[in-house]
Amino acid sequence: MRSEIGAVYGPLVIATTAITSAAGSTAGEEEDGILVGLIAGVAIGGGGVSLLNLTALALHLAFFGFAVGALALALAAATGRRALASGGAAGFALLGFLINGFAPLVDGAGWLKYLSPFYYYAGSDPIGSGLDLGHLAILAAVSLALTVVALVGISRRDLRA
Repeated sequence: MRSEIGAVYGPLVIATTAITSAAGSTAGEEEDGILVGLIAGVAIGGGGVSLLNLTALALHLAFFGFAVGALALALAAATGRRALASGGAAGFALLGFLINGFAPLVDGAGWLKYLSPFYYYAGSDPIGSGLDLGHLAILAAVSLALTVVALVGISRRDLRA
């Protein structure tokens, strides 16, 4: 980790990705007029969505991103394979999306939605009901657990070879 990748490029890439995503999700939306337009449109149209609930949606989305990103990190650390980490995390997210949407429609399969990160992201309807601290706690716990898995995985790999 003292190499150029660990000391320079890795932190720069992660910082760039995090900064770009965070800035684009709020300030970028505001600069483009999308966020302000959404807030103004709701205020004018009387849609009943408060700024607090829009913030709740953004927080739920961020925690969802942390969980799925932590899965990719854990897979990458355990295997050293970018394609497997990206594909595995994307596949899990897609499967979670499908399970969350279709499991409640099948008799006896509704419980499967609890295995999907999409359920904890949107299942409590944060834009309509506000924050669901329980769902956020589950996404945070999953993120933390997968980050620990990543740390264990990377510590067991022979990175000198």
